[in-house]
Amino acid sequence: MPRAFDRDRDLEHLQRIWRETGWLKDGEKFERGLDAYLKACNTIVEDLHGEMEVGASRAEGVLRVQQTSVPLCVIAGVYAGIAGRQGGHATRLTALQVAAGVADGAVVASLGIFDQGFYERLGFGIGPYVHRITVEPSSLKVPRLERSPVRLTVDDAAEIHACRLARRHSHGCVDLSHAGVTELGCCEHAGAGLGFRDTDGVLTHCMWVSQDGKAEDGPWSVQWMAWRTPAQLFELLGIVKSFADQVSGVRIADPAGLQLQDLIDRPFAWLRRTKGGPNYGKPTSIAYWQHRICDVQACMAALSLPRADAKFNLRLRDPIEGHLPGDAPWKGCAGDWIVSLGERCGAEAGRDEALPTLEASINAFTRMWIGVRSAQSLAITDDLSGSDALLDTLSAQWTLPEPATDWDY
Repeated sequence: MPRAFDRDRDLEHLQRIWRETGWLKDGEKFERGLDAYLKACNTIVEDLHGEMEVGASRAEGVLRVQQTSVPLCVIAGVYAGIAGRQGGHATRLTALQVAAGVADGAVVASLGIFDQGFYERLGFGIGPYVHRITVEPSSLKVPRLERSPVRLTVDDAAEIHACRLARRHSHGCVDLSHAGVTELGCCEHAGAGLGFRDTDGVLTHCMWVSQDGKAEDGPWSVQWMAWRTPAQLFELLGIVKSFADQVSGVRIADPAGLQLQDLIDRPFAWLRRTKGGPNYGKPTSIAYWQHRICDVQACMAALSLPRADAKFNLRLRDPIEGHLPGDAPWKGCAGDWIVSLGERCGAEAGRDEALPTLEASINAFTRMWIGVRSAQSLAITDDLSGSDALLDTLSAQWTLPEPATDWDY
């Protein structure tokens, strides 16, 4: 039976499970990271043979939807020891944590995935690709540094976290509330933080650079960047440029809403020179985070589509109900809704026979809602269907920037 994590009873078993999954290495720093994680999250577990074998942790946050922020429940970790696999325990605990997040006010749930195909059974839909590229530091078309950055360590995690929360936000950005998640990130990745302060000593923009045991010439990795203005972004990239005398390659994700290739001199020449080597600059793209709507009315109310003018029935299917107790107060979002699009979007329970109908899983509808893919695209590759006229209307009027969480979890 699921129960709350008990530190005295379960910590040793949790450490063992994290070692078995490869999340925890031996050492004081990693123990500190796990401790920070446990403080940042609400964790529930299940026992097998009298001891904890499976756990799921939930963290609070917010999701930026255009210019609005909505309460978010992040499933920060789902983990099972080697004796606890394939028994349905992880699925059950994840469903319970989503429901608990809803009880605490979340209208959306999100998580990072180990592979696509598992969390879909709980209504999660895959996000867009995250693009990364290995750059030659000297090729960055940004100004040379005019001042030296300050060095940041795990002891500065609270300050780093505050800087991340104050960063530039775009559509789809996620903020995790508790500084423990940033402290865990500092412990997970061997390296250092680098950043800049204003005249009052406040950290205004920063990054975390990791070597992760790579050779001295790289590739190194930028785990995250937090900045507010273009000048601050260029100054952080100027730090990367300053590595050129030693490091041949640095792995960086596209900043939210931007295309890093715009700031690289002769990117294809770099690809040719590095082909087959450890610093090969070929970009990679993979989608590894998923969202699911937990409150249709609140999520639709967060949207503004000024050029839209449409109304339709929405018949939703939600698989999470089958993984929750029969007496659960929240059982997902399945049912009939009347959706209105416009400057102020909305949804209400019910059905109007005079309106066209869109049928969808909560997975596919969430992807359309946040702007991952259009209705026409989802009708081809996902569980969404409607008349050609309705799909054309939705694809033309439901237009949003591609979402980017700008935070790994």
